[in-house]
Amino acid sequence: MRRTIKKETNLNKLKIGCSPCMSEAKKMEQKISNRKISEIKIEEVKVIVSSMFKNDKV
Repeated sequence: MRRTIKKETNLNKLKIGCSPCMSEAKKMEQKISNRKISEIKIEEVKVIVSSMFKNDKV
């Protein structure tokens, strides 16, 4: 019997991500729309982050 060694992958160093992650990143980019981080209000950040955790499938 052969045992495989589970290889740990640093997700922060990947060049591409999984499909759901990439689509969420695109949504966030659209909501931020090329503004500097300092130009985004705290309440807007809260809305963007909370929208990531809402279930889009109804």
